[in-house]
Amino acid sequence: MEKTEQRHNDRNQEFIVTHPLLPTGPAEQLFIAGASVFEITIFTPPLQRVTILGINLPEPDTFGPFDSYVATLTVPDELEPLATLTLKPTVDNENWVATTLLDFGGTLPPNINASVRPQLGTDRVGEVILQGTVFS
Repeated sequence: MEKTEQRHNDRNQEFIVTHPLLPTGPAEQLFIAGASVFEITIFTPPLQRVTILGINLPEPDTFGPFDSYVATLTVPDELEPLATLTLKPTVDNENWVATTLLDFGGTLPPNINASVRPQLGTDRVGEVILQGTVFS
């Protein structure tokens, strides 16, 4: 796996280059992809802005009786998820996106995994359709 690479944008804000999320399970035959971005913000204490983007995701009901998508960030060997994000459709309804701020106190865990699943309400969750190690 590649090393995490930190870069700066045109406003000299630091961000971390991450790995793509790949289709899996019932989504393997579809033309979809996933991306994630971690950006270290200038707030105190250091916060990381996390954005998950599902590219070309079909309507959630493609995978069964579902009406939205949820992304889960996990750290290996941790029982609780690091974060759970509900994805919202973009204006063109072809992509789904979610963003949140995480407080690591300036130290990121060595590995963070992400998975995206269809869901119905907050109770019914389907199989993973996008997954990957965000960075390592």
